[in-house]
This record gives sequence, structure tokens and C-alpha cells, in this order.
Amino acid sequence: MTAMCVVAVHARVPGWAVLLCLIPACWLLSPALGSTRAHAQDLQPDLPEESGPVRVQPLEALPQKPAAGLPQEEKPEAVPVPEIPQERPQVKHEERPEPKALNRMVNRLLNILTADNGTNRTAVVGRAQFLTEYRERRDSSVQLSNTARVDIPLAANLLWRTDADLTLYDPRTAGNSPSFATGDVSTRLGTKIYEEPAFTTFIEAQVVFPTATNDNLGRGKYQLVPAVFFSIPIQKLDMAVFPGIQQDVSVGGDPSRKGVNFTKLNLEMTKPWANSLWWTTFEPVLYIDWTQKAKTAFDLEFEVGRRLGDHWRAWFRPAVGLWGTGVPGSYDWYAQIGIRYMF
Repeated sequence: MTAMCVVAVHARVPGWAVLLCLIPACWLLSPALGSTRAHAQDLQPDLPEESGPVRVQPLEALPQKPAAGLPQEEKPEAVPVPEIPQERPQVKHEERPEPKALNRMVNRLLNILTADNGTNRTAVVGRAQFLTEYRERRDSSVQLSNTARVDIPLAANLLWRTDADLTLYDPRTAGNSPSFATGDVSTRLGTKIYEEPAFTTFIEAQVVFPTATNDNLGRGKYQLVPAVFFSIPIQKLDMAVFPGIQQDVSVGGDPSRKGVNFTKLNLEMTKPWANSLWWTTFEPVLYIDWTQKAKTAFDLEFEVGRRLGDHWRAWFRPAVGLWGTGVPGSYDWYAQIGIRYMF
């Protein structure tokens, strides 16, 4: 058939006839060409990069389907976690005490402060003190007194006190020279009969012994001196007031000496300052002499003091007498300095 196609080409057969002859020939040759190509691939040597052990690719796990009839495991649903609110610091608003309770606290504090400084006439506290006083009297004489005092609490509301002094006395008269002499010794016992932060009452009984070695320094009589003192804090002024009444009566002694019968009224006002490190005192004093038809004397006394640690206190006390010549307790002026130990 091939020869026929060649003869047709040389015989100038039309082109469509030649194409018609080639199609069957190509169809017959296609199986042989396929087998020849496969044989040629088998005969080719292995390339270097393809030699060696065959690389096995891991098989991907196929999703397993649950067996029919078996319940599927349900995945737990994600439960949203609630947000924990941040705790804010809680501020405790403490209730303020009632006005009455607050007033009691302030009054009690004023009593404690004045007692601790040794200026509260109603306090039952222990102390030992020593003072020096220069005094000009209304009869022109002068004296320099040194007085020791001790207060000892015998019970919670019971206080014992005693005083003794040694004095340099100068009469300032012709023919007389200064001399040392002792004064009258006194002792007293006192107790609180009523105690509230806003009001305290303290009573005492004092006995004066005629131990003076100079007639100008003592009265030559045994004397009984009952007294009552009060403590009244005034919180608006941050101070305390200590009114007092004393009655001095002679009950025996030297018959040649004049009898004693006078009343002493005083109003001590004390104010602490600077966290109670300092204090100031103002005290007017009125004397009434019943042996001279209620003749009076009036004095003004001042004081400034300071704490010197937990136990020691020091003070300076000036005073001036306004009138009262011849009345017990009167003077022209005096200046006093002292120190005390609180225990």
C-alpha cells in the first residue's frame, strides 16, 4: 500500500487523495510505535539521583467514620469564664462618736494632762517637789523660803501630803539681822468624793503644827484647815478650772498669839500648750479675815511650766498683791521657782 502511495505521489495525484492514503497507514503503525517506546524506557539506566532505597511517604491518616449505631462522643462546649471584677480597697468609714462621748473624752484628757503635770488640785498622784521663793511682805520685811513637799497616794482615791520649809528671814529694821528659821509644818489627807470627766470634787483636812522658830514665820497656833476643790474642764478653751475654798481656824497653841480665822477663795485656770509640753496658769486669790470684821486681801498669781521628760517638771511663778495689809496671806509680790518629780 505504501508503494501505491508513492506511485500516486509521482503520478501527481491530487493532494486530497494522498492525505486519504496516509491516514490508514498512520493508524496501522501506532501500536508498533507504542510498544517500541515502552521497550526503550525499560532499557534506559537509572539516573544517579534516582538510585538507592525508595523513599516511602507516610500515609495521611484518613478520618474514621463512626460505626453505625454507636453514639458519637460529643465535644464539650467551651464555657465562657466570667471576668472576675477587681476588688477595690474597702475604706472603713468609722462612725464618729456621739457629741456626748466626745465631750467626755476631751474632758478626761484635760484632767489627765493637768494631773500629769502636777497642776490638778483634785488629782491623786505621787510627787516630790522642791521650790525656792523670794517674797516681799507688806510690813517691809523679806524672806527667802525653801520648801519641800511630798504627795503619796495611799489608795486609788486617797492622798497624803506634807510640807516643811527652811526660811531666811530679814526684818529690815535697825538692830536686826537676817536669820534662818523653820516655818510651821503641815500635813493633810484628801480624797475624791465625786468624779466625772466634766466635774470632780476633792476634799481634804489639813493640820498645821506651830513649829516655826520665828514668830514672823508662823502663827503660833494649831490650825485645822478643811478644804474642797473642784475640777472643771472647759474643752472649748482647751483648759481646766480648779476652784477652791479653804477655811483656816486655830484650835490651840500659844495663848499670847492672835487667833486665826480666815477663808481663802481661789480660782486656778490652767491651760496646756504644745502637746502639753508647756502650761500656763492664772490664779486670782481672795482672803477674808473674820477676826478683822471680814477684811480682805487680793492677790494675782501666774505660772509658766514645762515638762522635762516623763517624770520631771519645772515652773516659774510670779505673783503680786493688790491690797490687804495685815490680812493673813497678803504680800507685796513674790517670785517662785520650783522642780517636781512625778511618780
